[in-house]
This record gives sequence, C-alpha cells and structure tokens, in this order.
Amino acid sequence: MTSTNHYRDQIQRATSRLAQLQARELLALQRQEAKEKETKRRNEARRKRQVAELVFFAGAQNLPDDEIVIALRSHKDRLEGRPLSGGH
Repeated sequence: MTSTNHYRDQIQRATSRLAQLQARELLALQRQEAKEKETKRRNEARRKRQVAELVFFAGAQNLPDDEIVIALRSHKDRLEGRPLSGGH
C-alpha cells in the first residue's frame, strides 16, 4: 500500500506542478496580448495625431470637417482608380 500512496503523491505533485506551469503560461500569454493591444492603440493614436498635423500643414484646418472628409475621400478614390461619385 505504501508504494501505491507514494505513486499517488507523485501524481498529485506532478498534476499540481503542471497546473502551476499552465497558469504561468496563460498569464504570460495574457500579458503579451495586453502589451500588443496597448502598442496597437498607441500606434493608432500616433497616426491620428500625424494626420491631424498634416491637415494643419496643408493649411486646411479652417475648412469645415465635412469638406476635409470629402476632399480626402475623393483623392483616395482617384488613387484607387475608382470613379468619383457625387454622394460621398
């Protein structure tokens, strides 16, 4: 019986160790995903600031927002080879 208990104890310790390792791995994965998400968010915020600066650089900051959007969409459509439509 003693060897049976010994094996059970070994199995229990191994199972516990495995659970701890899996938990650590899960936490590391979650931290990595959170870091990647934060990096993506920061990059998007940086890009938005850059685009806003370009509007000022072009001297278009006093135009109404809808005119800026229409001008940018029209230019984007031309670059992509799409026909211009009046209803943007």
